Amino acid sequence: MNAQLRLPHELGVIELAAAFERGELTSRQATEAYLARIDKQDAALNAYLHVTAHAALDAATASDARRAAGQVLGPLDGVPIAIKDNIDVAGVPTTAGIAVRRGRLAHGDAFVVERLKKAGVVILGKLNMHEAALGATNANEAFGNCHNPHRHGYTPGGSSGGSGAAVAAGLCAAALGTDTLGSVRIPASYCGVVGIKPTFGLVSTRGTVPLSWTLDHVGALARNVADLGLLLDVMAGFDSESPESRPRTTGETRYAGPYSQRLDGLVIGRIVGLDAVSLQPGVVAAFDRAVETLRTLGATIIDVRLEGYDFTPLRLQALLAIEAECAVVHGDDLAADPDGFSETFRTFVGWGARQPAHKLATAYRAVADVQLVVRRALAQAPVLALPTAPHEAFAFADPVPHVQADLTSIANMARVPAISVPMGRGDTGLPVGLQLLAGEFQDALVMRVAAAYEAAAAF
Repeated sequence: MNAQLRLPHELGVIELAAAFERGELTSRQATEAYLARIDKQDAALNAYLHVTAHAALDAATASDARRAAGQVLGPLDGVPIAIKDNIDVAGVPTTAGIAVRRGRLAHGDAFVVERLKKAGVVILGKLNMHEAALGATNANEAFGNCHNPHRHGYTPGGSSGGSGAAVAAGLCAAALGTDTLGSVRIPASYCGVVGIKPTFGLVSTRGTVPLSWTLDHVGALARNVADLGLLLDVMAGFDSESPESRPRTTGETRYAGPYSQRLDGLVIGRIVGLDAVSLQPGVVAAFDRAVETLRTLGATIIDVRLEGYDFTPLRLQALLAIEAECAVVHGDDLAADPDGFSETFRTFVGWGARQPAHKLATAYRAVADVQLVVRRALAQAPVLALPTAPHEAFAFADPVPHVQADLTSIANMARVPAISVPMGRGDTGLPVGLQLLAGEFQDALVMRVAAAYEAAAAF
């Protein structure tokens, strides 16, 4: 579609890149349009904590100059994106959504931000998030709640709530987030966008404020799978200075499309045995339709049960490990200024810090054993399908469902790639997501399946 017929904020990453290439739009024009939209709409949404307007315009002007000189850095050159505020951008505060870190400037770029800058992206600013990434609502006492663009007063999910909201509201072309038990995929589901948690170690976490070294991942959110592919092509890469980074030993090393729109010959395992998670009826209906769509694309659908996997208890074991590690990460700040954290955060982290070694060891063993559960399931089908979240977004005034991350946390514990793609609307008309998992370093496969489904479902 001709970019001149649409406003810049209506264009995704690939569409913007094509418009730049055709000379229909400049990076500065696109950046100015995004900044104007942020200025007009974000007061109600509260997706941004810091808008870096001057730096963004300078980067856009430099991108346009490279293009005029025939020195384009790649398909992301000049594309405006935004960054979750626990990922360092040099010279900009990295609050991680914590009051005590307000105004604390990053001295350098995170590894992934450095890679994106070298690809020419324009960074519009830093995004709201759940405090310290320890939660999935983005109800933030220090910086204010971030609202779901589909319904004000409702959660966008978390902890990368600002990332999901900004992409869905057209306040950036794409966004970075982090995902420890589902913090990219839950906002993607609630906000009706696409979000990927890559294989553990595929994208370096160096330069992020950790929640859990054991379970943290850096991921991305965008409007479609192909846009995510361009981002992941740049984001992925071995970082010798990160102990969590792992070199790819299997799987494809390119994630961008074009993708086949057929899935002939592929076996997809529909995860069954989800009764304990209390799925909303609308989620069940949408998931059934999604599975049938995958079948019409040529996939063979089989039922797969995660033998020995108890969703809520195992998610709580992972949470215990997170709370203990988080107590270490923020220990100095907690000791120096406990009031710089919310009471809820102090309660969670204090619990983790007080647990005996044998209890923590049990939790870490339970988390590691999930890799075997998923490995056995993937032996039956190379791709697994289940809903992203058990329900739609809910009002901030409502009780927080305890099962929010029950369906997403398994991929973090198993260290496998997982993507959430919109699968329609739930009981009250808000978005719900389809989640697809594959084996370690099979990120390209999970994206190919998601792209085929996305094209067929056309939500």
